[in-house]
Amino acid sequence: MSGKQKVAAVRCAGYDQALIGKKLDLLMTAIGADTLIQPGMSVLIKPNLLSAKTPEEFTTTHPEVLRAVIRYVHQRGGSVTLADSPAGRFTPDSIQRVYQKTGLRALAQEEGCRLNENLSSVDSGLRTGSEPVPVLECVAQADLIIDCCKFKSHSYTVASGAVKNMFGVIPGLVKAQMHARFPQRESFCRFLCQFCAHIKPQLCVMDAVEGMQGNGPSGGDRYDGQRLLAALDPFALDYGALSLLGINPDQTPIHREAVKLGLVDPEAIELIAPEESWESLIRYDFRLPETMKGLIQLIPSPLAALRRHFAPYPKPDASRCLGCGECVRDCPVQAITLVDHKAVVDRRQCIRCYCCQEVCPVHVVQLKR
Repeated sequence: MSGKQKVAAVRCAGYDQALIGKKLDLLMTAIGADTLIQPGMSVLIKPNLLSAKTPEEFTTTHPEVLRAVIRYVHQRGGSVTLADSPAGRFTPDSIQRVYQKTGLRALAQEEGCRLNENLSSVDSGLRTGSEPVPVLECVAQADLIIDCCKFKSHSYTVASGAVKNMFGVIPGLVKAQMHARFPQRESFCRFLCQFCAHIKPQLCVMDAVEGMQGNGPSGGDRYDGQRLLAALDPFALDYGALSLLGINPDQTPIHREAVKLGLVDPEAIELIAPEESWESLIRYDFRLPETMKGLIQLIPSPLAALRRHFAPYPKPDASRCLGCGECVRDCPVQAITLVDHKAVVDRRQCIRCYCCQEVCPVHVVQLKR
């Protein structure tokens, strides 16, 4: 038996319930997860619920992938809670809208599992300097955490997978505060790695059946990925997914920081395709965000201020802006104001985290150079 971290992937043409269940079983056996869940365990499943989007908008983890994971846990005697803290405000009304729109309300009723409605948080035990990092209380109460992510492009971190998904257990606008504490991309991605390693999801499943490419994680284009992946380790899973979709992992700041921290070693990862060769599953047609274009990528990371100066800046389209104020509330450094009911970005103050693009409900925040 290999001592390497196993990442398994299968071809999956759609979200047919029976097909997803069959493919998940193959993945679980391939990565050695069959004995992970024990009777009586309280299992928290962390999907990507970025915002109140329907499954057809390819922004959130698809309900059928979650259904298969829930059934897998129930068959082994575990109980399930689904939990996330979406981007922006975290209130009883906002989380109910997200559960309803993403299909999770109906899913929980059909499968007999809990939706977390407890907005309380507790100290995670991790510190950023002297400041504590809070997490949802249900995370601290779980016996086991399953990271059930969606593969998407990301204008700030290049890609969003298992490691980035765990950022969502930090409640509400505290996530924006983390961007303010770590205004440089490398330091923020280093924090993401440290936080994910601290929370320690023990099982990870990635929905890449349909993903998002281009200017993700909310305003990009549909990507017909037709892949489902799993691993016991989130850092290994992200490495496998990036490799599978033709993206050089070293191009992505989360992977680079994870390597520096000793959280992932590509030489210690075994890539498995239970039904065919791994090479036959690889694709090279995934489109990266616009922030990866141009000479800015040649500027070394120690010159972070210079890189930020030349990076694309967010500019809301005034002709389509609703003046809802979501971007104003979510901006970590208060670089956005409403002028005549339209969002305006102060380029000098902006740290290019693109949170405004992520939370805009009508996708009017464009990237300009």
